[in-house]
Amino acid sequence: MKTLTCPNCGAEYNPAKYKCDYCGSFVIMSDEKQFNVPQNIISEISESDNAGIYVYGSLLGKGEIPLRLGLANYYTSKFFASGGKLFLTKTNLYFTSHTLLQKKIDLCINLLDIKNVTHDRNLLISDHISVHTDEKQYTFVVYGGKEWISMMNSAREDFSPAQHERDYTAELMRLKKLLDNGIITEEEFTIKKRMLLGI
Repeated sequence: MKTLTCPNCGAEYNPAKYKCDYCGSFVIMSDEKQFNVPQNIISEISESDNAGIYVYGSLLGKGEIPLRLGLANYYTSKFFASGGKLFLTKTNLYFTSHTLLQKKIDLCINLLDIKNVTHDRNLLISDHISVHTDEKQYTFVVYGGKEWISMMNSAREDFSPAQHERDYTAELMRLKKLLDNGIITEEEFTIKKRMLLGI
């Protein structure tokens, strides 16, 4: 794997290490169609209090731990899908689209809002999962749909609302500080704020 640039400090890092040697940020990414974050990296992230965690260049919220990521298509309507990346943390399911020829889409579905997840296969869509909430159904074409569902259900079982109470104010203040210090851009701040507030 070639050396890349850390999204936090700009230093070169080896993506095979999943961590920047210079600033200590975790940088999780993969070119694979489906990828589970190694358990030793999950443990290291869990034990680290202050390090930033980036998945595909997106800064995760405080306390979020990435579990699985991969390629996906998100069906925005019955006949149109947007290509991008899907990734699961211990608290949220994210989708971020490619931006080459389509409008940018960023989704954040909190695991507490998910009622159930279903899997289906057919001739037109080889493998897809549907994430059901009270308000909407989100359908993603993925690789390894059953593995996605298994890991999502496991994360949902471990997600205690009492232990992971969402403090939007504290998280927004932390993001604003990162913006003011030039660590994240105005666009990244706006996207993350919209995800936190669900707007």
